[in-house]
Amino acid sequence: MKPKPKRRPAQEADTPRRDSRPPGKRTANKDRTRKAILEAALDLFSRQGFYATTTKQISRKAGIAEGTLFNYFRTKEDLALYFLEREVDALISWFGHDNRLQGAPLPEQLFAVIHRLFERIEPYQEFIGAISLRGLHPGSKLSPFSIERGQINLRYLRFLREILEASEARSEIPRVGEIGAYAIALFHVAMVAHWLNDESPGKEKTLAVLDRCLKLGTTMLKKGGWDW
Repeated sequence: MKPKPKRRPAQEADTPRRDSRPPGKRTANKDRTRKAILEAALDLFSRQGFYATTTKQISRKAGIAEGTLFNYFRTKEDLALYFLEREVDALISWFGHDNRLQGAPLPEQLFAVIHRLFERIEPYQEFIGAISLRGLHPGSKLSPFSIERGQINLRYLRFLREILEASEARSEIPRVGEIGAYAIALFHVAMVAHWLNDESPGKEKTLAVLDRCLKLGTTMLKKGGWDW
């Protein structure tokens, strides 16, 4: 009789196979998959709208199984959060690499930052409008009061605070503290709302309002300080 093959111990048999790829390569592959999913989603959102696009359509366009998509993004809100996170990171990186802008007056810096964001989100206006409305729901991850959205907002607030601190160091404005960053962030939200509803060519009305408000705000700070 042939000897029976030895059975593996139960613990060994139940142990899942580990990914043999190096950690760095695994991370890079995951990042590429996330980006591919986001690009597919943004293309669909821009053509047929945020609400009309399904996760099945996104996974098909990204060339992955729908189950794989859920491993990366459980909902379309998670996709939207990833989009916002990437946009904030791209904005901070862009500003940090623009040497000319580093020494520009504060109104010019803030105008450039907000205008740069408008340029980047212009192809996705319907998508931005949809996630802005969803953010008004208290239970949404896109709400400013959610932990997920709060982490992204905090990164942007710190970025604004660094710009203001540099302006304070140049004696361009008085010290405004943390409230200055919050004020600009709220102003930014208001400008996005104006931008979404602006039907003028090239959003000229929004840019004009943005320019006037930033110059006026800086002038008021110089004359009267922050203690109103």
